[in-house]
Amino acid sequence: MILPTRGSRWVAGLGLGLLVGCADTPVSPDREVMCEPTHDADKFIVLPDTQFYSCAYAEIFYSQTDWIADHAEDMGIGIVLHTGDIVDADVSEQWATASTALHRLDGIVPYLLVPGNHDLRTSRASMLDEHFAARDASLDGCAETGFKTEGELGNAYSIVRLGGSPWLFIGLEFAPRDATLDWAASVLAKHSALPAVIFTHAYLYSGEQRYDRAIAPPQRYHPDAYGFTPSEGVADGQDIWETIVEPHENVKLVLSGHVIPDGVARKTSLRSSGTAVHEVLTNFQMCGQCPCAEAEGGSGYLRTIEVDRNQESLRVRTYSPYLDTYLRDPENEFDLPLDGGASDE
Repeated sequence: MILPTRGSRWVAGLGLGLLVGCADTPVSPDREVMCEPTHDADKFIVLPDTQFYSCAYAEIFYSQTDWIADHAEDMGIGIVLHTGDIVDADVSEQWATASTALHRLDGIVPYLLVPGNHDLRTSRASMLDEHFAARDASLDGCAETGFKTEGELGNAYSIVRLGGSPWLFIGLEFAPRDATLDWAASVLAKHSALPAVIFTHAYLYSGEQRYDRAIAPPQRYHPDAYGFTPSEGVADGQDIWETIVEPHENVKLVLSGHVIPDGVARKTSLRSSGTAVHEVLTNFQMCGQCPCAEAEGGSGYLRTIEVDRNQESLRVRTYSPYLDTYLRDPENEFDLPLDGGASDE
């Protein structure tokens, strides 16, 4: 399958929906991919829990993606990551709003989407793949993008150059199944030389805890509570840590949302080897149901994360295009060192 993109030629690779771009050597004896980056990138964007915007505050969602599209080049934005709960309910009207908002990024900056619990039914079916196609996740520059299952965007990875070096981004479905964790482990192993970011909907909980079914009393909104088939596996944060984060030294950062009302938290965890992983929770919604009059469902805040040109730190900032305002407190403006330590500004 050949997927068209804007400004680049792409070919399908072998395996599960693999796309290869900007190759220095031929992909096959008679075919070579040629591409050029559209701009020099050093930042990526995190869009957390847009569900209430899709439900009742479309103008806020549009303000986010319009701002990203307008500033992708001058700010050096290399990719956009949505950590799930794109919509509040898996219904056509809300997906139409989300689709209108996110397709404003097409041809300007790549974006990867993972489903949250509000995007899924108990069967794990979703309208996500009815509104977004694999070509929407293909990158406007030198990149490699792959999918766990061809034609399904919920578990995907991309390699993007940030700060002059390639970074691996892996998106995982809400409550990942065992097969999903196996796939992610294989991607991390294949690209073990690259610094990696994992993003999923539910991983870090409030109070510097991961979601962990061993904790009593049970944490609110634990992945076990959503009726998924246990035999396929239902991973919580601790499962993800033990299965793919702790064993793979290249994982530098794990991003998630889902938690309310204390939706901003972070911790730095050490592997048994002594290397560090930063874990960051981001969710600005303030209510349990739509419409959410308080802060209009989150006031449009998103995260920008800048990769230092020396590959020594990540600079995290929090901004609302809707309000044209930064949050300057230490919980929302901080640096994460990539040398194994922990520091704030």
